[in-house]
Amino acid sequence: MKLAAPKKLWPLRGNQNLALALAGVLLGLSLAIHWQGVATPPPDAAGSRARAAEALRQSEQEQEQLKSMIGRLREELAAAQRQASQQTGQLTQVRADLEHEQMAAGLVGLKGPGVVIVLDDSTMPPAPGTKSDDYLIHEYDLRDVANLLWNAGAEAIAINDERLVNTTSIYCVGTTITVNDTRLSPPYEIRAIGDRKPMEALLNNQAYLTLLRPRVKAYGVKFSVSWANTVDIPAYSGTFRLRYASAGEVRP
Repeated sequence: MKLAAPKKLWPLRGNQNLALALAGVLLGLSLAIHWQGVATPPPDAAGSRARAAEALRQSEQEQEQLKSMIGRLREELAAAQRQASQQTGQLTQVRADLEHEQMAAGLVGLKGPGVVIVLDDSTMPPAPGTKSDDYLIHEYDLRDVANLLWNAGAEAIAINDERLVNTTSIYCVGTTITVNDTRLSPPYEIRAIGDRKPMEALLNNQAYLTLLRPRVKAYGVKFSVSWANTVDIPAYSGTFRLRYASAGEVRP
């Protein structure tokens, strides 16, 4: 195997090294002179002022647009507040009307001055030749007293905590009396709220309750009346079920 001898690098001569050094120096000087010779352009003062003026104009335009938007939003807010205030007033009126209708329908418990009337069966034994029914309180006695109180201006009536409303029925089932489909037993406590004078006048008028008054004297049926500064009337707890009624045609 033959090995190739490495090639010999011959050093540059001294005059060649000097020439290269001089060439580098000259190149550096020429670049420096050229760099210094290129003058930096002065700032464009007029252009800068124009750009600043344009930016200011745009800023002022945006500010005017924002002011206009704020004014429009304020108007919308004021309109919304007026509408909300109007709706609040309407809602308040609706609530007041609803409460009034609920009171009229008997759906609200009431307190006020009024009368307490107690009707009860007689404790006397039936006398010979008399009927046992004459010693008892009947449904028509309750109806007569309730109607008398309504005519005297009573605002609310209850019989044994059963509130009387426009759909209330008072009728007899066998030996019991039913009010609002609830069976009641004596004694029957009738409570009513209203002005005392007209109610007292009708209760003391002998022309009324003609079926009840004679039995009080003859058979001992109990009929007591007392007045109170505060009478509690409970709310109606039943349903307003209509079996035969239907909405009719509304005509002018």
